[in-house]
This record gives sequence, C-alpha cells and structure tokens, in this order.
Amino acid sequence: RDPAPISQANPALPAELNRILGKALEKDRGLRYQTATDLKTDLQRLKRDTDSGGQRSAEHTLAPAAERSVAVLYFENLSSAKDDEYFRDGMTEDIITELSKIEDLKVFPRPAVMVYRDRAVTAPEVGRELNAAYVVSGSLRRAGNRLRASAQLIQTGTGLTLWAERFDRQMEDVFEVQDEIARSIAGALRIKLSPREAKAIAVKPTENLQAYDAYLRARSFARRVTRTDLDFALQMYERAIALDSGFAVAYAGLANVCGLYFEWHDRDARWIEKGLSASERALELAPNLPEALAARARIFYAQKDYEKAARLAEQAVALKPDCDGAYYMLGRAYFASDKWEQAAVIASRAVEASGDDYNVYIPFMNAMERLGRTEATNELRRQQKSTLERHLETVPEDVRARILLASRFASSGEREAAEREIRKALELRPDDTNILYNAACVYGKLNRSSEALVLLQRLKQAGILNVDWARRDPDLACLHQDPAFLALLGGPPPA
Repeated sequence: RDPAPISQANPALPAELNRILGKALEKDRGLRYQTATDLKTDLQRLKRDTDSGGQRSAEHTLAPAAERSVAVLYFENLSSAKDDEYFRDGMTEDIITELSKIEDLKVFPRPAVMVYRDRAVTAPEVGRELNAAYVVSGSLRRAGNRLRASAQLIQTGTGLTLWAERFDRQMEDVFEVQDEIARSIAGALRIKLSPREAKAIAVKPTENLQAYDAYLRARSFARRVTRTDLDFALQMYERAIALDSGFAVAYAGLANVCGLYFEWHDRDARWIEKGLSASERALELAPNLPEALAARARIFYAQKDYEKAARLAEQAVALKPDCDGAYYMLGRAYFASDKWEQAAVIASRAVEASGDDYNVYIPFMNAMERLGRTEATNELRRQQKSTLERHLETVPEDVRARILLASRFASSGEREAAEREIRKALELRPDDTNILYNAACVYGKLNRSSEALVLLQRLKQAGILNVDWARRDPDLACLHQDPAFLALLGGPPPA
C-alpha cells in the first residue's frame, strides 16, 4: 500500500520541502532525483528562501517563460593538449543540445555563441549583445582518466551566480556530468521537467567513452571536407562503431562522410552503397534521427536525386534545426534544382541555426546571386568571411576554410590576398579535388579564365567534376559561354 502523503504526517512542513521529500522518495526511478546534485540544489534554494523570510529576493524571482533564455558559452579548455579542442567543443555543443530538449527554455544556437569562443567576456556583456537572460560558462580539463569540470549559471541583468558546481569524475561519467548540468540549470530556473523531457535528457548516445571520443574527433574533422580530413573522419567513425555497434549517430556520421567522399574525391559506387547501408542502420537504431536523415539526403544528392535529398533535409531541420549539414544539403538541393526562391526564403533560418559552419553559406549565396539580390548576397559573404577568419584563428590547418576565404577576398576585390590564399591552399593540398574546384572558382571570380580551366580539366580527368553544379555555379560565370568550358562539360545544356 502507498504511504500517506508526508504533509499528513506533519502539516507544518513548508510546501516546497514537502515537494522535495516527495520527489526524493518517489517509487518511479524516472521521477526521482537523478543525482545528489539536483537534491542539494533544491535544498539550498529552499534554505535561501527560508532565510530571507519566505520572500525570494528580486534577483531570483522566476522570469516569465519568454525571458528564460540561456546562452551556453564554449567551455574553456584547461587541458595542456591543444588536441583537446575537439573534446571541449563537443562537450559544449552536447550541453546545448541537452538544454534544447527543455521546452520552457530558449537556448541560443551554436552560431550565436561561437563569436564568444575563447574571448574574455562577462555575462552582462553577452546578455546585452544577445538579449539573453542567463549565461552558462565553465571549464574542462582532462588528465589521464579524470575529468575536471566546472560550470555556472549567471543572471546577466545582475551578474549574480544562480548555480555553480565543480565535477571531479572518471571520464566514463562524462554523460552524467552533462545530465547534471542540464538538470541543475532547469532546477535553478524553477523549470519542472516533464517525464518526457527528463527521459530525453537521460538518454546517452553510447555507453562506451572511447566510442564517444572517436565520434567527437570524427565530427570535428568531417566538417573540413578535404580528402585527408575525411580519411581520418572515416577511421574515427568506423572505430566508434567497432567499439559500440549500437551507436546510431556514429553510423549517421559515417554515411555523411561517404556522401562527401563520393561527391568530392572518388566516384566509386561503393561509397554510395556504404553510405546508404550506414544511414539505414542509423535509422534502424534511432528512427527519425535527424543526423541520419541529413546523411541520407547527402547520399541522394550525390546521386542527383535532388527532390528526395530536399525532402529528407527538410525533415531533418524540422526535427533539429542545428543538425550538422542539414541546412547545407537543403540549400544545395534547392539550388541544384533551380529552386532559388525557396533557398532564399530559408537563408536567414539556415544562418541562425548553422552559421558557425562556414559551408552553409555557399548555396544560399549562390541562390541570392542568381536572383539578383546583391545586397543579400554581400551580407552573406560578409558573414561567411567573419566565420572563416574566426575559424582559422583556431584551426589554421583547415585548407578548405582557407580556399573559401580566398573566395571572399576575391569578392571584395582584394586580389593579392585572394591569390596568396590560393597558393597556400594548393601548396598544402595540391591534389585535393575539393581544393582544386574551389581554387578554380576563385580564379573565375578574378576573371582568370585560363587558370580556372586548367584546374577544372584536372578535375574532369579525375572523373569527379560535378557538371550540373559547375554549369550553375555563379563563381564560374566568366566561363559559362566559353567554348572550351562548354566542351569540358560535354556541350551546352539542353534548350
């Protein structure tokens, strides 16, 4: 028989204490306190409110739902190894994802907070610039098998810390740390998690820490697209899957890389087969997984089935707007099928959700240019240039970012800077097909037709020139009526 409510045993108990005790004694594990930190936070808050005569101080008054907005700043990497940047970034992004599962909380997407990465800023400054009510900041240090982390929730209007915690755990507890941070922030803002939200936050992508580490490494390198980086990403995704055969998002990552590899480096059909197989496995493990839908969209795009690619990418962004590569694939599918207006309509949403990915700007700039919207095109170019420069400060070896920056210099008439970046990129990756194509585009923007044609001919000989894209690419406009260019593409397009 269920015990009588605690309030019947002692009616004098404060209602909040009655709630805390009831939650601590809840028979359903999913509804009980999940960590001691959660319980401690609620008890400390109750003591504070009791000590102040039962009246909450103004600075801790619960904000209306519309004002429950949180900006999660990239955690500071205190590890001695520079290589741990990928881990710091992955942890921060996963905390953003966890908090985004709470419906009563507005969480700023990655692009909004990326501008503060590795900058010394205060919470009030961030609050003013983003109009954020709260800021989460922290630090991480990995030492052997230990993870030392700290996190704090700060009210931007007053600069007061509402919650803070230090964690000194084994590395295998990394998901519990993410879970505790999300729950503690919800508790500090007096947001009661629904059972569905609590369950979603508690879900772990994998039980295997080594698999998670390999996945974070792979995700970081896959964003760079060059052959060398994709080779490493493939190895890491396959290692993650070997360590945990049920790691759904790792299968999705593998499928995405297979699509990239086919499009940019090797037109062997085995990449399509491998990518489809990996995306199917991901969806078997996690139906409607946004990353798997976006990866399958990339596979269909590589097969020139732009309608299916767009449909799957639309599903992915509806489920998770900041899903890696989803808006980029949607924009590319729209552009490749001449749906420029549809691309223009979603451009601002794409940048808001994924603007920290320098790739996402490309199809939307191309669509705006085709529509003759010069001001919108230039604004997207300006935003991409800032993203690229910021990215290269921390990842100077990213050659794709460097060649895209050359393109931005060309657009702004900085010819010498553009040619300097082209030379650097080609010296670093002289045979990378992605770099060759983008270098051809920069030469095209500089009206250096002969240099552009030489690079495009190398791509055609390698069998990986995307003819449909090249016909439409506004960066190659100086070549579109050139007989040598048309011959390279197999003749003019059908009337």
